[in-house]
Amino acid sequence: MRKRSSGFTVIELMVAIVLGGILAQMAIKGFGMVSSRLSAREAGTVFQGMLARTRAQAIESGLTTVLLADAAGDSVMVLANGRVVETIRFMERMGVDIQGPENVTRICMNPRGFANARCNSFESSIELSFVSGTGTETLTILPLGQVRK
Repeated sequence: MRKRSSGFTVIELMVAIVLGGILAQMAIKGFGMVSSRLSAREAGTVFQGMLARTRAQAIESGLTTVLLADAAGDSVMVLANGRVVETIRFMERMGVDIQGPENVTRICMNPRGFANARCNSFESSIELSFVSGTGTETLTILPLGQVRK
């Protein structure tokens, strides 16, 4: 009579390791897709915050304040009185690409807190998209400065 030893064979261990590797790869890929969607959504929220800051700066200073969204440079900046108040480089900070109908989209806020349609670089509503991998967040900007998701 033969005595069986307890434990796993090399083949059983190799099968378990291969299956574990496949499951880990699937989890990492899923995490990457969720991460890109979250980055794009965060970029949209940051842009809305920058637009709100532009509006607040215009009301506070009593002067027209400008928000520039540079699709070519993937950055957004707030200009008040000819000086840069804040700049955010979306590709560097969040890995997000800004896409829009123009290379530079200009939104001017007057001291009453509304966009100045004569100063804006667009006359009707436009769409700005924030793209990170497979994730995309698209915002519609209306002529008076309102934002719709």
